[in-house]
Amino acid sequence: MPIDESLPPAERSLKIRSQDVTDGPRRAGARAMLRAVGMREEDFAKPQVGVASTWNEVTPCNLPLKRLAERAKQGVRVAGGFPFEFVAISVSDGISMGHEGMRASLVSREVIADSVETVMHAERFDAFVGLAGCDKSLPGMLMAAARLDLPMVFVYAGTILPGHWRDQTLDIVSVFEAVGANAAGEMDDETLAQIERNACPTEGSCAGMFTANTMASVAEALGMALPAGASAPAVDRRRDDVAFDSGRAVVQLLELDLRPRTIMTKEAFENAISVSMALGGSTNAVLHLLAIASEARVALTVDDFDRIGRRVPHLADMKPHGRFHMTDLDRIGGVPVVMQELLDAGLLHGDCMTVTGRTVAENLALLRPPAPDGEVVRRVGQPIHARGGTAVLRGSLAPDGAVVKIAGSDLSRFDGTARVFDGEDGAMDAILAGTIAPGTVLVIRYEG
Repeated sequence: MPIDESLPPAERSLKIRSQDVTDGPRRAGARAMLRAVGMREEDFAKPQVGVASTWNEVTPCNLPLKRLAERAKQGVRVAGGFPFEFVAISVSDGISMGHEGMRASLVSREVIADSVETVMHAERFDAFVGLAGCDKSLPGMLMAAARLDLPMVFVYAGTILPGHWRDQTLDIVSVFEAVGANAAGEMDDETLAQIERNACPTEGSCAGMFTANTMASVAEALGMALPAGASAPAVDRRRDDVAFDSGRAVVQLLELDLRPRTIMTKEAFENAISVSMALGGSTNAVLHLLAIASEARVALTVDDFDRIGRRVPHLADMKPHGRFHMTDLDRIGGVPVVMQELLDAGLLHGDCMTVTGRTVAENLALLRPPAPDGEVVRRVGQPIHARGGTAVLRGSLAPDGAVVKIAGSDLSRFDGTARVFDGEDGAMDAILAGTIAPGTVLVIRYEG
């Protein structure tokens, strides 16, 4: 969705910080260096917009970002700003899991937020577009936005397309499950190899409602990404349009002086939680939303998740617990379908402001999303589960709370013997060695 061009521009200068490096005789040295990277005389009067990306060749999740950053820069230029692209690190959760490397995963979220803050602070950029693809990079960008409180629009790299082999629709979890079946003697090596070769056919983030697709949906519900921007696949040209429109939108946010902490209110976080609950999203949404809220100076606790989960039903039949991928959600209308259904049921705050300069309700009225199809997404009155996909538990093992995903389970109680490991690699070794008996509770410590 494009920005609201009817809104009046601000009469003040849009250079809310960049004058520190461009204005006056004392800044001649800085201007000399800026000329060397492409600025012309007329550009020094323009607001400077960072285009922060986690592009790398480490994982397919981030590969689209180089292309999308170019489109975002074009949008910034068309709107009258001057873009500067820079990159932050990102690690692949899918590649780093199951061994020592996974301990760097959550740390990378903080490094991303810190590095974006560092560049934005040092270079005195006025606003930024934040582009991310793999799991921890999405909350990292949003944490940086909340911390800096400078106009920002979030852009998602997009989901990978599901793979296919024989009569199976595949994703990365299909490979992990095949590894287990092979270790148990239930699948031969050639079948495992074929699943491996066909599970990830394109660039983009993991296909189900895993962390990346959950956080992309959360960013849209939070109001920090353009409407209908979460679900289009990475290889779909709509992603290029979203990136271009986001570049234009961030300049308008400067004109409106509309900043992240104005958008990311307590009610906006409640919207994000509601959408995650309805989608049966990743439990990591709890971890990440708490961190983003902390940066936004919003009081949010696990009790808010439990409270909202008790009233917002689970509506979307999404993998890993369900039948469908992000491309299926996109096919029936994307995240706006879920948001409209929740809004109509009184389960969403329609008056929350968004990066379009409009409210959630105004955005949905313009989009006019279709009703849930009844298969990928159910109606509120006919949910998959009456409560949301995530619950908060308390007890002697977790007096401050533990998060459990109930979207894929109808169990309300489980008894078993605990096997405790101090890392994922030890747990994986035990599973593949066949030493984990049915009914065992696996406890993995020190992973964060």
